[in-house]
Amino acid sequence: MGLEDSETTMFSVKSAYGILKEEGGEEDSRLYKSLWRIKALPSAHVTTWRVIENKVASKVNLERRGIQIESNLYNLCRLSEESTNHLFFGCRIAWLIWNLCYDWLGINSVDLIVPGSHFEYFKILDAPNSVNLIVGNILIALVSEI
Repeated sequence: MGLEDSETTMFSVKSAYGILKEEGGEEDSRLYKSLWRIKALPSAHVTTWRVIENKVASKVNLERRGIQIESNLYNLCRLSEESTNHLFFGCRIAWLIWNLCYDWLGINSVDLIVPGSHFEYFKILDAPNSVNLIVGNILIALVSEI
């Protein structure tokens, strides 16, 4: 919907969603459908969505928005910049938490630091959908608590 269409087309949430869906593609659509299908608190869903979209107020993201930060190192490990990926997946402490959970669920883990890929991987292959919904709840709980 370009500017030339603005006189003939009314804005609606449905039309905005359609535009965003076209930009994200089929893969994003499938990811978000499976995310929002999981029964969890809205705040947990939003936190997980923000991690996937890199919308977390990390030091790296704040600097990109022009906010001056004394040091962009992550305070917990002081080994890397505080980015969304480092906070939730790359930091050795977050990595240990994910691996403990993978071991508990009997899932072979891989080093995934791309949030969307991590979420897609966090399913038990050949398991019924109801089992993967529970596993999805575990993912959302982990993201919310990390």
